[in-house]
Amino acid sequence: MTSVDVDDQNPSRKEHKNPILKKTDSLRASIEYKDYIMNKKFERIYVNLAGYLIEKKGDDLEITYIESINGYSTI
Repeated sequence: MTSVDVDDQNPSRKEHKNPILKKTDSLRASIEYKDYIMNKKFERIYVNLAGYLIEKKGDDLEITYIESINGYSTI
């Protein structure tokens, strides 16, 4: 599971690094949100996502399957 590096025109000093994936440069996006908001040219869309959340808690390993299909989510 990974996250997208989005340039949302709101710079932050905090650098986000994914400890699992070494290279995620292919997931870079830029959003000019002010133009869309001011011109009201936006619509609601749903992105189909699915993946596993793997967490180590002490000696235990917890694996959770998460999905969001057609706007409905299940955990």
